[in-house]
Amino acid sequence: MSLLELKDRQEILIEKAKYEVLNMTKFREKSSYWIEYKIRRLEDNKMFYLNIEVSSKAILYEILPNTVIELKMNIRFREDEYEIYEKGTGKVETYYGMTDVGLNEEVIYYEYINKSDEKIFLSIEKWKDETEVSLGKQISLSDIRY
Repeated sequence: MSLLELKDRQEILIEKAKYEVLNMTKFREKSSYWIEYKIRRLEDNKMFYLNIEVSSKAILYEILPNTVIELKMNIRFREDEYEIYEKGTGKVETYYGMTDVGLNEEVIYYEYINKSDEKIFLSIEKWKDETEVSLGKQISLSDIRY
């Protein structure tokens, strides 16, 4: 089994903290794709996304409910400066678990990188009926145990 094949309700360990997989969404953009798992940290029930890219890059995002950020080239958030890193449109190719996405639904994403730490990201996803903001950090695949 690989990180691209985690199962519903499976427990995983990331940097010594236990999480439970709640759902998975596979996104496609042109010829590439990535997997996004919604996971819950068991010690405090905080919600996260674990993004696994085919390029073997992993980012752990903490979901920031009720956070509104104006889209621009440079953003100041929690005393840090971020600049636009990548932007695109992902299409839902498949999913499992309790999720509010549908097949072929599209999301426009904006990925910002921290100017002082290139392993920290601010993500804004615009869906047809909501906008989600999350703060992420790149982690090593070896920090994930399943």
